[in-house]
Amino acid sequence: MHESRIVMKKIERIITFSAVRVVYCQICDTFAFLLCYMVTTNDILNFAFKRKVFTRKALIANLKSEDHIGSPGTFSEQLNRLLKTGQLVRVERGVYKLADDARNDFWVECTEEIRQINQQLNAQFPFMDYCLWSASTLIPYMHHIPNLNLVFVDVEREVTESVFNLLNAGINKRVFLQPSLTDMERYISTNDAIIIRPLISESPLQLVDGINTPTIEKVLVDIVGDVEFLFLQGSEINYVYTTIFERHNVNKNRLLRYAARRGRKEEVEKLINANKL
Repeated sequence: MHESRIVMKKIERIITFSAVRVVYCQICDTFAFLLCYMVTTNDILNFAFKRKVFTRKALIANLKSEDHIGSPGTFSEQLNRLLKTGQLVRVERGVYKLADDARNDFWVECTEEIRQINQQLNAQFPFMDYCLWSASTLIPYMHHIPNLNLVFVDVEREVTESVFNLLNAGINKRVFLQPSLTDMERYISTNDAIIIRPLISESPLQLVDGINTPTIEKVLVDIVGDVEFLFLQGSEINYVYTTIFERHNVNKNRLLRYAARRGRKEEVEKLINANKL
């Protein structure tokens, strides 16, 4: 009788352990499932611009296939936000389309790294003109997507070396001062780095969360010819130009004025005309 009780207790322990294990696995599966839907509105808009009209099911399948994990908010919250702002329109239950006037203003995402650099520059050079942005800004507009992790610190030419010394000493990341084409090909490419560049006078800038960042017009001109954008080769730059013009309001007068200051007006006009923008 005593042995039977011992056996029964062992069986109960095994059953309890198995039940806990099943529940744990279910929780893990649920958590992993939820992570797939932690997406940004840009993730949804990128899909919408490609498909124009799409179903909720197709959108979810696309987001899961691209492993959009770690972005703030949930899938439903972000989708509802786009519906409330009018960027997406509900055609019928579970079917959506891009609004006819879906073009919106462009802004650079200010990452924690950019915020930290901004604090350092403000503390050491409070009267300096500068702007901050990253190469990853271009990812939503590219067809072939490389691993981009370059941060650009555009500052007044007279203080480029001082800013280089400041960031090189205070940040655990490779910092380059006005790299040449050879430097980009040999040491940087699209790898993890901060690049100090001279800020062209009268560059079109805009404040985002209190940080000076480039307007879309500055970005469109800089990517034409700057050695830091070697990854935009051949048809890729045409694709980027077309996608940006489709999605954002671009001031052509400002674009061509800045292009003229950089000696690139002809190249920019060719891109505009070739892609019928």
